Amino acid sequence: MYFYDYIIAMETKFIVIKNEYLEVTLSTLGASIYRIIFDGKDMVLTPKDKNDFYKTSVYYGKTIGRVCGRIEIKDTLNFKPQANESGVSLHGGFDGLSTKEFNVDAKPTYAEFHYLSKDGEAGYPGNMIFRVRYELIDNSLIISYFTVTDKPCLLAMTNHAYFCLGEDKLDNLYLKMENEKYLVVDNRLLPVEYESIPEKFNFTNGKKLDKTGDIDNYFLFKEKAVELYSDKYSLNIQTNFVGTQLFTDHWLDNVEVYSSKEKVCRAIAIEPQDNQLERKELLPHEHYERYIRYTFKKL
Repeated sequence: MYFYDYIIAMETKFIVIKNEYLEVTLSTLGASIYRIIFDGKDMVLTPKDKNDFYKTSVYYGKTIGRVCGRIEIKDTLNFKPQANESGVSLHGGFDGLSTKEFNVDAKPTYAEFHYLSKDGEAGYPGNMIFRVRYELIDNSLIISYFTVTDKPCLLAMTNHAYFCLGEDKLDNLYLKMENEKYLVVDNRLLPVEYESIPEKFNFTNGKKLDKTGDIDNYFLFKEKAVELYSDKYSLNIQTNFVGTQLFTDHWLDNVEVYSSKEKVCRAIAIEPQDNQLERKELLPHEHYERYIRYTFKKL
C-alpha cells in the first residue's frame, strides 16, 4: 500500500492565530493549515473529524515535500525516495514532511514551525532544517518557507490546502490566472513536456470551474498571481514560485467537512511550486526562501 491510512498524531497540537479579519487554525502535524475563517465562513475544506485530518493520502492543508508533486525513481539518482509500485514518489513519499510533527513558536498573529529532517529520511540525502512561518497582516495570510541543507538534495515545497471560499461545490467557483504553458503528463502522471494552454484551461479572463472538468495539472505563470472567486468572496494569491499545480478534489474520500455536505468536487487545491520539469538541487549552505500570500476579500 502506497499510503498509510493514518499516522500517529498523539503529539499533534493545534494553534490559533487571528486578527480582526482572519482566524486561522494551524497544526504541528505537517506545519499545516487546519482551518481558515473569514467573515464567519470556512475558506478551506476542513475535516470535522480530526482523525480524517491525520490521513496522509488527502494532504488537507499540509506542507508537502521534500519534493512536492511526482518524481520518477531512477537508477541514475544518487538517492532513493519512497515510491509506489510504479516507481513514482508523490509529495515526498509516505514518510514525507506532511507526516512529521514540527515544533512551533506562536504569538497571537504569527506562528513559526521548525523541523530537522535527518540525512536519509524518506530516502533523501542531507540534514535539512525546515522553517515554515505563518503570519497575518490585515486580510492576508502569508506562508514563508526557509530551508538549508548540508548535502545537495532535490527540494520543492508547497501547501496543499483545498480552497472552497465558503461554497459547498466547486461549480460555484471561478478561477483567473495568466499562464505561459501547462505541463503534459504521461500515464503515470509524470511530467513530459510543456505545451500551449488549451482552451479549457485558459483562465486569462476568469472561468467558472464547472467548465473545465477534473484538473490535475501544473501551469507556468505569466503573472505570478492567481485569483479564485465566487459571487461573495475572492482569494488573491501572490507568490515568488514560478508556477502552480491545480488539483480539483475529484477523488471520493468520504470525509465530512465543515463547508459542504458533498463528498467530492467541493474545492480546488492551488499549490504554487517551483518548475516541475526542471527540478533543481539545493546546494549545501544555499538558502531556500519562498512565500505564498493569500488575501481574502468580501465582494
